[in-house]
Amino acid sequence: MPGDLDKIRAEQAKLLPETVYVQRPTRASDGAGGLAETWQTIATTKGRIATQGGGETKRGGAVAADTSIVVTLPHDTDLRQDDRLQIGGKQYEIESIFERSEKTALRVVVKRV
Repeated sequence: MPGDLDKIRAEQAKLLPETVYVQRPTRASDGAGGLAETWQTIATTKGRIATQGGGETKRGGAVAADTSIVVTLPHDTDLRQDDRLQIGGKQYEIESIFERSEKTALRVVVKRV
């Protein structure tokens, strides 16, 4: 029901303590026939960053932690696969965006740059 979804989204918004800067790549001529890429902040929103997983996997004969960094954002955040997020002065590249039919929030798997 639409009213219930709005209530859930409002409650979810209360649990987003971090300031998140959504950054998008812009490309311009570098004056030498190529392109230079810079990152421009296109939006500021709230979010939450957390690790997920906690298991272990064997990689190259060594045991490594198997965790993901997941960022939760408001459901209507304009986000593209090639965007970056800046949280607490740290940059994160987007690895995947979870798509759901009735989103209460937008969840994104990221890796630190």
